[in-house]
Amino acid sequence: MLTNSPKDLLPGDCLLYSPNGFFGFVIAVKSWTWISHVEIYAGEGMSVASRDGIGVNRYPMRTAQLAWVRRPHSQIDFNRGMAWFNQPYDPVKHTGIRGQGYDWLGLLCFTLAVRQGSPDKAFCSEFATRFYRECQFDPFNPDVDADHVAPAEFWESPAFDTIWRAA
Repeated sequence: MLTNSPKDLLPGDCLLYSPNGFFGFVIAVKSWTWISHVEIYAGEGMSVASRDGIGVNRYPMRTAQLAWVRRPHSQIDFNRGMAWFNQPYDPVKHTGIRGQGYDWLGLLCFTLAVRQGSPDKAFCSEFATRFYRECQFDPFNPDVDADHVAPAEFWESPAFDTIWRAA
């Protein structure tokens, strides 16, 4: 069980957050849950994520609004996922993920049924889905594009076990 310290977390744990700000509440309302953001624990108090307004990078783990921690119940190749993550984004070749901007258009994919977001940007659950798929772990139907995965789907997925939740 998670204490007040990230020492109980393992790299690859899924961090789910309750709404923070206007867009967080819009996401929560659209998905009919109190989950509006997802990040992946990277170890040593850090997470990898696409944060709104900032984009894809490695960040100090946030504990504010942390609502759930879910762990993949099968083995993941976390090192493979981090190798993919650590490829810096190259806007000319359209390769890499780290450093991509936040995909506001893609966010509309599950909120307003837009077909597809930007190929050069990622929103939180799009990034997390692609990261887990790079880890040889797919918590969702592989035919579903990452653009169509909402943060709440990580909460609902039977591919994870809940190891902690806020009181």
